[in-house]
Amino acid sequence: MVIPNKFLISKLWWSKFPAHLRLITKIRFFASFGAGGVIYLTSLIFNNIGLTATEIGLGFTISAIIGTITRLCTGNYLNKTGKIQCPLIVSSIVSITASIFLILSKDNFFYIIGQSFVGAAAGIYWPAVEFCVPYFCPPIDTRKAFALVRSAEAFGIFLGVFIGSLMTNFIYNKSIFINDIFCMLVIITFIQKNQYSIKKTLENFNKNKIETIKSNQDKWNKNSIIIILTIVLITSTLALIQVTLPLDLVKGGVYRNILSEEFISLIISFQLILLLFLQWPIGSWISKRKRLFGLKFSLINFSLASFLLFISSYLNLYSSYFIFTSLVFISFGTSSFLPTSTDIVFRIAPFNKKGYALALLSQCFAMGYFFGPFISGRVLDYYGNASIIWLFISFLCMSLFGILFKRLF
Repeated sequence: MVIPNKFLISKLWWSKFPAHLRLITKIRFFASFGAGGVIYLTSLIFNNIGLTATEIGLGFTISAIIGTITRLCTGNYLNKTGKIQCPLIVSSIVSITASIFLILSKDNFFYIIGQSFVGAAAGIYWPAVEFCVPYFCPPIDTRKAFALVRSAEAFGIFLGVFIGSLMTNFIYNKSIFINDIFCMLVIITFIQKNQYSIKKTLENFNKNKIETIKSNQDKWNKNSIIIILTIVLITSTLALIQVTLPLDLVKGGVYRNILSEEFISLIISFQLILLLFLQWPIGSWISKRKRLFGLKFSLINFSLASFLLFISSYLNLYSSYFIFTSLVFISFGTSSFLPTSTDIVFRIAPFNKKGYALALLSQCFAMGYFFGPFISGRVLDYYGNASIIWLFISFLCMSLFGILFKRLF
């Protein structure tokens, strides 16, 4: 009996995707590998240094403000040129600068500067890296293409957090920023080696497809406002989970005891592993249904997850069961939301506003950091826990789900 070579099967599966979709997938993997530890572990690192929750939240807020400006500029650049090479290289250089400042930071001043560069890098990177996927994916369906790149990001974030946690605990407490610098250098190398082929691919797509797309869509979809509101709410929830949840757990709940940083790292790793394994199958499953189904499915899962986090604050003995169960719902919600949101926004936007539309989507993620972490930091400093935040988020998600169900389904 011949046993199939799993490596060969994986290689054949990978080779079925278009060459430049594979390239952008690798770029997004390394970007997430570098950013994973920065996103999830920065708040814990600077909490250990002695910064308050309010100061940590303020850093993320300033990062979001800077990101707003760079997103708008990048969206305008993409609309006019349709080129992604320059934004990706610039964002990598800015991210390297951010990591250097965060490595050197010992107080709030350098931390704020570093977070400002983080926001600028994200604002330049996200519209560009999302913009190119629909152009690189034919003949693959766009939702499957976005599921692929999101799966690569999930894998990268998991490795970034897992390896970053080990390096932070056993080697150097700011190793995540060194890892980020390494990954950005790899991305710059990828872009430099493939500049010409990327340019030709985008030009060929424009010659063959632009007139068809332009004739079919010249104005915003009628449901754009409610779709944007849904995306803002979900991205705000993701921002709170990434920044506020670790601080909420390390400070303890109403009755829940304080959890150790090692246990919190385990919880974060558990959620990232789930996302890693769920992203591709959930993304493929969502792609076979109506385009707005993914948003509805996400709202239900985030509502349930937030409510379980609220309950866990009032428990002690069994709180960990509720926390882990909430992370399962968070993984389902995230894996359905990420590919769905990008595909929907790209499709509802007029042809000549695609760059702005993806900048707006990226800004939705930034808006979550714009007010979420700062407000939650104030709540944590004042109340000592975030239970009221989780209850509020659960109520909003379920309410908006009701509106979506009534108006769009």
